[in-house]
Amino acid sequence: MKMTKKILLVLLVLLIVLNNGIVFAATDSYDAGYDAGYDYAYGYTGRYTSGSSVYSNNFRNSRKHRDIMDELGDDYVERDFREGFIDGFNDGYKADLEEGETLDYASELGKLLGEIYGARDYQNGKKSDWKKALPGRNTLRSMYKLDRQSAAYINAFVSEFNKAFEEGYNEAFEKAMFEPERVSLEQGIADGEKAGALLGAAFGAKDFYEGRGSLFYNNLPTESEIRRDFGLNKEIDDYEDGFIAGFIRAYEEAYNKAYREANMNNAEKKVTSEVIPIDGIEIVTADSRFAINVPAGTYYHDVNCVITTTFDAGTGRYGNLIKASDSYNVMIGNSSGIVDENQRIEIKFQYYGDKTQGGIYKWSGSGWLYVPTHVEDDMLIARINPRSLGSSGTTFSAFADTNFKVFRDARGHWASDEISAYVRRGIISGYGDDTFRPENNISRAEFLTLLSRVYNWNTYWYFPESTVTFKDSDTFGNYSNVIYYATRNNYIYGYSDGTFKPNNPISYAEVETIMGRVLPYSNFRWINIANDMLYDKKVRSNSFNDLNNYITRAEVAYMLYNLTE
Repeated sequence: MKMTKKILLVLLVLLIVLNNGIVFAATDSYDAGYDAGYDYAYGYTGRYTSGSSVYSNNFRNSRKHRDIMDELGDDYVERDFREGFIDGFNDGYKADLEEGETLDYASELGKLLGEIYGARDYQNGKKSDWKKALPGRNTLRSMYKLDRQSAAYINAFVSEFNKAFEEGYNEAFEKAMFEPERVSLEQGIADGEKAGALLGAAFGAKDFYEGRGSLFYNNLPTESEIRRDFGLNKEIDDYEDGFIAGFIRAYEEAYNKAYREANMNNAEKKVTSEVIPIDGIEIVTADSRFAINVPAGTYYHDVNCVITTTFDAGTGRYGNLIKASDSYNVMIGNSSGIVDENQRIEIKFQYYGDKTQGGIYKWSGSGWLYVPTHVEDDMLIARINPRSLGSSGTTFSAFADTNFKVFRDARGHWASDEISAYVRRGIISGYGDDTFRPENNISRAEFLTLLSRVYNWNTYWYFPESTVTFKDSDTFGNYSNVIYYATRNNYIYGYSDGTFKPNNPISYAEVETIMGRVLPYSNFRWINIANDMLYDKKVRSNSFNDLNNYITRAEVAYMLYNLTE
């Protein structure tokens, strides 16, 4: 079976390549890695389920790997071998899972339906003909909701169903010849209960793992569908009535039981608890899809870490965001409260989607906020200040943002992380030509607008007549409310000539004064931000020359992000 699947996969790849006119020369190392990964996945029951994790934690230092390296000799290229291993393992692991789950489920259904049809055909005086009684492929797709499955899954399902149906039909027909049963209400109930229990259990577990609520009637067939799907003979009313009643009752019971059991089994994997020692640790959840990496020296004594996994039932869509993972709440029990804020804790998610759209988000209490994220292989990685994790817990999840655009002049910029965070959060935007212009100055009105979004100012009730009127108020436009809010709260003032000049660029000195008023207990000084830029980003602010110089858009994004995280 393994060899057949690998041959088919290779042929498929060749067809795709040839049809696209692309010349692809797979290296010996890649081929050897693919075979090793595929074979390793077959029957694999280890902790990690991604090829990348299995290679790094299990295979890389194994004797098998060393033997392959010796065999390839000078032709061995580690990068190509690793890539091949990851591809092979992921393909093999998926194939192994699908094969086992598909064949077991299909065999049970086929055997059961064959037994029902075989016994009934004999009782109805028909000849033994399992092929004639066998439901067609389209009927099976409808009966067992296979339309959303892959072609490979459907083919395997139908093949195993047919074999089991033949066996069940022939056994039941022969048994009925020697042990005839009365076609009765009782027999109909018994047969209906068998069919209903099998389907109810399957859909109960399926609904739980797909994040749906426990509603058994969602996939429960109607009475007409039960008659059609199970070929009930309308001339035998007692049997038909019993079958339908037994089916519905058993379906509901089996559905609810399977849903509860899936929930209980899942609960065992929901909580991961570890002690973080002073020399650091990487903690991986039971599902291998989330991890935190704490470097040595982050904490000055051992601390407790509890990670709780949750799943948000629903559509998986949040506006333009598509949920790409479960949610993970990270709680750190640090009795002293002391951390080394120069360290960074890595938050990691498994992710196989679009690399430009994927990102890690944290729950703010009212919505999901993007955290600067990098993609490495099949992982999303965010580096966060350890101060942001505490005993109250912080919840993280992975999303794909279908609307996100990468500004060409922000890619590779020293403040690209902070810019991306605020763009994704809807706090700051770029220009119509897909640029951000990070080195441009920012106006007084634009700066106040950003502050209102970051600090959630309620500007809707501030109108010109509610406070001082500036001579140039007719130039405020959409900035009117935020300007009046800021001046009413004494965050900023106008000029001595009675104007505000909203479009004037704002200086470092003005920013320092305003932030000192917005954050009165923070002892804010711009020099601290400038020093952080120099230390973290290796960028020298123009404020070192003169505080009356103008601040840039990038510097504002950097400042606000670091003040609020």
